[in-house]
Amino acid sequence: MTPHQPATLEETDGAAAGAPLSREALRDVLTTALRAGQIMVENGANTARVEETVHRVGTALGAAWMEVYATPTGIVASAVSGGEHRTRIQRITAAGVDLSKIAAVLDVSRRAAAGELDREATRDELERIAHRPRVYGPLATTAAVALACGCFAVLFGGGAWELLVALLVSALSHPLRLLLLRARVGPLLAAGVTATFASSLALLLAAWLPALAPAVQRYAPLLPPPTPDRAITGAASVVLLVPGVVMVSSIADLFRGDTISGVARATTAMMTIGAIASGTWAALLLTGAQVDVAPATQPNLPLALGMALIGAWGFAVLFDVPRRALLPAALVGAAAYGVRVATLGAGLPAEAAIFAAGLAIGALAETLARLMRLPTMIFTIPGFIPLVPGVLAFVTMLQLVNGSYEPGVASLVRTALLTAALAVGLGTVGALARVGRRT
Repeated sequence: MTPHQPATLEETDGAAAGAPLSREALRDVLTTALRAGQIMVENGANTARVEETVHRVGTALGAAWMEVYATPTGIVASAVSGGEHRTRIQRITAAGVDLSKIAAVLDVSRRAAAGELDREATRDELERIAHRPRVYGPLATTAAVALACGCFAVLFGGGAWELLVALLVSALSHPLRLLLLRARVGPLLAAGVTATFASSLALLLAAWLPALAPAVQRYAPLLPPPTPDRAITGAASVVLLVPGVVMVSSIADLFRGDTISGVARATTAMMTIGAIASGTWAALLLTGAQVDVAPATQPNLPLALGMALIGAWGFAVLFDVPRRALLPAALVGAAAYGVRVATLGAGLPAEAAIFAAGLAIGALAETLARLMRLPTMIFTIPGFIPLVPGVLAFVTMLQLVNGSYEPGVASLVRTALLTAALAVGLGTVGALARVGRRT
């Protein structure tokens, strides 16, 4: 039973509108409801939202009761009507983030609950959503990703050279990763190969870019060329691969009591980070470069806020946020980053600062979701991307694969605490927003 479902079957069984469904009709209802849940899981929805939506679609289409249990790899649901019940397991074989499709499925569930769609129309709408193309094409997405990665390179303490390196590396690494995934290369192998390519290219650019740009080289005293460690950190395409959404979602699931989903997402995140660190380590072996990667921040606050705004906007494009929500989602990211900086300036620890930023993201997302009639994740996911300790997680795994176990464990604990603080801040607002609210 999900937190959004009625407490007992008796509360709904006798109150359901219409006559009890036959086994065949109940099977169709269950299939349609599970299709809605499948689309949502495959495109990045959290388990609580998936369970709520499957329940809503099933009861809207005639079932008296829906019992739903969702995980990142499958959904189990039972539909009940009169004396009949049907149970089915829906496997999940794809994974990604497409917030536009999630918003569309939620809109279909609301229309079905309002009586605007029957079973056939709901099924047709869901299939249309499942097969429709992304809002933004490949070129627009690649450009947005490159711009976002360049901005994050500056946000992580880089300068003009790091910005240029990140733009070039990201513009080439993102299509490579997509190509590998489309070729059905496993996601971990794709992450490792792309990280190797991105890191190697960043190191080569750090060594040769100034020499290949004599028109800019004369300004070297003002624009010092990137060192290998700044180039690795500045190659934000590596950070792009760090599963920030999965990291935060895993803690959020655990916060809600979804232990299996939380552990599964956390394991996926750690394995992906390990693949990225291994790929970067392979690049260091191939090039012979010696680096000392360390997280840094941008000291210029107005510049940092601008970079956070553009970076969140770029990731909103990557996650296929609807066009009308792009700017609001980016503003959430910039505002949350500003709250974090202000809290740190007040002398509070980093964990408290990121918790406060999580509260700000949650409050802004809930407000915007109600005003624009969109799901909160449209605003929370791009909003928390500038705050996810992706570089720190990457540094942690790099230290571990290099055999620096003591600092690696310390960084691991710090990464977990910061990620947990962010997720708890978001979860606190979400929990308060659901008080007294039933679907």
